[in-house]
Amino acid sequence: MHKKRYFVYSIAIFVFSLLYFAWGIGNTSLWDIDEPIYAQALKEMIAHHNLLVPTFNNQLLPDKPILNYWLMWCGTQIFGWNSFGLRVGSAFIGALFILLLWIAVKRLYNPRIALFTAAITATLLHSSIIFRSATPDPLLILTVSAALLFFLIAYTENADKRFLIAFYVALALATLDKGPIGFLLPGLIIVLFLLGQKNLPFLWKAGKLRIGIPLFLLIVLPWYVAVGLETQWSWDKVFLIQQNIGRFDSSMQGHQGPWFYYLISILLGMLPWSLFFPQTFSLLRKLWPLANHESRRKLSFLLIWAVIWTAFFSLSATKLPSYVWESYPPLAIFLAWYFDQRLLMHNTKPSRLDWLSPVILLGIGVALSVFGGWILPKQEPQLPNLLLIGLPYSGAAIVALVFLWRQNFRAALLSFATGALILSAMLVFLYTPEFNHLKPSREMGEEIAKIQQGAPYHLASWQWFQPDFLFYAGRGAMPIHHLTTLDEIAPMAQQQPLYLVCPEIDLKNVQAAVPPPYHVALILVRFELYSREKIALLQIRRSTPIGHANG
Repeated sequence: MHKKRYFVYSIAIFVFSLLYFAWGIGNTSLWDIDEPIYAQALKEMIAHHNLLVPTFNNQLLPDKPILNYWLMWCGTQIFGWNSFGLRVGSAFIGALFILLLWIAVKRLYNPRIALFTAAITATLLHSSIIFRSATPDPLLILTVSAALLFFLIAYTENADKRFLIAFYVALALATLDKGPIGFLLPGLIIVLFLLGQKNLPFLWKAGKLRIGIPLFLLIVLPWYVAVGLETQWSWDKVFLIQQNIGRFDSSMQGHQGPWFYYLISILLGMLPWSLFFPQTFSLLRKLWPLANHESRRKLSFLLIWAVIWTAFFSLSATKLPSYVWESYPPLAIFLAWYFDQRLLMHNTKPSRLDWLSPVILLGIGVALSVFGGWILPKQEPQLPNLLLIGLPYSGAAIVALVFLWRQNFRAALLSFATGALILSAMLVFLYTPEFNHLKPSREMGEEIAKIQQGAPYHLASWQWFQPDFLFYAGRGAMPIHHLTTLDEIAPMAQQQPLYLVCPEIDLKNVQAAVPPPYHVALILVRFELYSREKIALLQIRRSTPIGHANG
């Protein structure tokens, strides 16, 4: 490919990827536990004028290292303190990741496989979620994938020094984002690959360890040492023992699952393209004996990468779908390789497996519509009706079947991609905004700000708490007090108004526990998605109460 055309393609891929991942990311308030925890920690660090030590509710937060906080800080400095500003860094990283795949896979294979890999990865179902969230996962995906791809390129190109240096830098950044897993697991993959190649001495003979290790330490150690000195090494100790060994040894926050959890997770997360896995690995097995040494080397590395990353976290007690996202890139390359081979075949007649992929996608689409339109509304009537959520997959499958009947495999693939894009658009613009009213913390924060008009106040919770309440209702590093007894209410409201959140069923108990001259005003009551119950916001103060406003 001509350099000018290659440059234009690269810019276009990055820009389109950035627009794709960034569209609509400000439509919703922060999700689940992780996003508001990291956002609140950043808010407290800014309030403390300390961008070194993460805290949550004015307590050390030894959950993840610093790199993602700095990324989120950059987004808020440019776009403001809102959902878009907090998440745009992840969208930017997602675009860099797609660009990385285009550049690296083109160098390893050819432009068509590279373009397929980039397109497949961008349109995965899980991509629509992970690169639109304010979490450390996008950075780890980018840095780990960069490290492993740079190593593979260096290994296949006579230990190219530039890629080996980039490999060590990527490992260091991964370690600053998520800790030891950022270099230990990629290191294990590389060692197992070299053992399989009977070339382990490559590491010390050509692996530039004399340059790489000092460079890695130069990037990683300053922050780990700084946070250790700042906290008398408390942060480092708890992080290494609890967040690394502890997560592997026992499940945390209820995140657990069977040994095959990630097999199902990968199949679902990589929809719609995971439906082509049978054809892909069937063809790979058929052509393996015919492949030359270099091709086998690359395919072996990719296979070890996918298997080891998935197997490692399958052994872990704590399980989350995002933990194995790093196994998606090699699987996407396998799929792209299959599509390239398939389009080169003279026989355009679809195989049985080719027919099976859109048929299964059609079944998934119908099942999603039935579940979202009939089953879910009966079980959870507060949730929006999701009847149309399966339509993009169903429509794509029907169109793909028509194109397969016409023996147009390329158009069938394009219909799959179109269905994935339409589903992403529906999720971003149609469905996820409808969940905002089921996450009442932002509305509660707005009500508190409207009432207080800048005056000081306290926050407390009773029998309910979500991190997003502290983020939206608090100012700066303001803490929230988790009541252990209702007798604590009056002392907290003595000097300043107290805003208390509790389940609606506890309203009478709370009101009965507030003695004169304190007054209780009910600000609002809303159904809350995660606890699946109604949550009340109360104002408790010594002065004349504000008017009641029920929701």
